[in-house]
Amino acid sequence: MDIAIQPHTTVLVLNSSYEPINVTNWKRAVVLLLKQKAQALSKRVIRLVNYVKLPLSKIISHKPSRSMIYKRDRNSCQYCGATRDLTIDHVIPKCRGGEDTWENLVVACISCNSKKSNSLLSNTDMKLLRTPRAPHNKMQIALSDCKIREWKEYTF
Repeated sequence: MDIAIQPHTTVLVLNSSYEPINVTNWKRAVVLLLKQKAQALSKRVIRLVNYVKLPLSKIISHKPSRSMIYKRDRNSCQYCGATRDLTIDHVIPKCRGGEDTWENLVVACISCNSKKSNSLLSNTDMKLLRTPRAPHNKMQIALSDCKIREWKEYTF
């Protein structure tokens, strides 16, 4: 049974062990299929034939994107839980040596971000609802709110 990749879409790439490792465009997916490096599982999912060992630096992104921080924090302020007027806050402000890392970036509402300003948490009456951490696998966050039906069974 041959499955055709759906043109003009993004395609989920699974390792041979069925774990999600990447999202690619439909043209790259077709090339992998033609070279017999992957097999199509559905119109929007392919699985690599051979297992690809990913370096730890590929699994954990050292510098997260804004969208990944929003997804990790479930689009809610990490100080008060609000879900509107959100922005990104540095737990340790940049002016005090804070960096753009998973452990130092959180979603904050404009009100909490303004209240905290350039202060350290220990100098405020504010507390984080959850300790910010790097994900075990960045694909885990990328697929956490997946709306593509064919991808859902491969998300965890």
